[in-house]
Amino acid sequence: MAQEYDADIGRALGWDLAYYGWTPKEDAPIDVIEGHIAGKSRFGTTTKRPTRFERKWLQLRQNALRRGRVVHEAVTPKYIEFIDYPTCPVTLVELTHGTGEDTDWSVDRVNNDAAYADGNLIVMSTRANKAKGNKSFLELSGLVADGESLHGLSDRETLRLRCLMEGPCGIGEIGERRNTLWTRICRGSTRTNYHNLQHILLMATNIDSASRNVVFRKLVAVAHADSRQSANLLQVAFEKLKIRLKTAEYPYDACGDVDFQSLLKRWFETIPSSRKTEFAAELESLTGARLISNETVRTWSLDTLGRYSV
Repeated sequence: MAQEYDADIGRALGWDLAYYGWTPKEDAPIDVIEGHIAGKSRFGTTTKRPTRFERKWLQLRQNALRRGRVVHEAVTPKYIEFIDYPTCPVTLVELTHGTGEDTDWSVDRVNNDAAYADGNLIVMSTRANKAKGNKSFLELSGLVADGESLHGLSDRETLRLRCLMEGPCGIGEIGERRNTLWTRICRGSTRTNYHNLQHILLMATNIDSASRNVVFRKLVAVAHADSRQSANLLQVAFEKLKIRLKTAEYPYDACGDVDFQSLLKRWFETIPSSRKTEFAAELESLTGARLISNETVRTWSLDTLGRYSV
């Protein structure tokens, strides 16, 4: 069920604005004004100077409320700091802060039909965010299929953006997508099992052979009954990845190797349905990520397109 708007949400925003010495926007709802007045009465001139994560949190909440968008309680300054990263996963440029340039950082709702929710937010450059706009995953996939790129992004940048949208926008779909991992999946973001698998293999190129063998044994044990044949196929795929990695300008470009993808998809597609849940859990364990439960996804307000219900 979508979250219903409550006056306390607006008052809490007004109170927080007062705490950090901010003034509500001119068109702020009366609930925000009331909360701000109460906050000013409590704090007076003794306000806290916000960090850039707290500033982003206040900006995000104000803009979301103006548009009737739901912001979950889990989205806090600490959460924004958790998903922050020094470079953009789409353009790969170093992110700036408050310069007014298109390299400035921004917090994006990956699935435009969902709320500002845990698992649906990533940090990217303003240029990438503007290029994405209100595009859906299906629209972006259509461009890629036609050999086109998104306005404002190169072909490879468009592929990276589609990659980031795949997990959050695939909620509730039947079947398992098996697309190339063209860039890092951001911390806290929903991801597909196939993307997780590619990430693990890519990371395995940086560890010693003994540790890598342990990882491979875990993957094979939960995925297939015929462990020897499965291990051999996975190893061959991994060797293809290592060879391509030697000439890749960006490590994730190596995942685009045709031979690697062909072998890995063959290995992945033969995982029995009865083993997929356990396999997914093993992938999450190996990456240090966490599973996004169906209960969490239901709080994304997908039925109201991320807005408060009326």
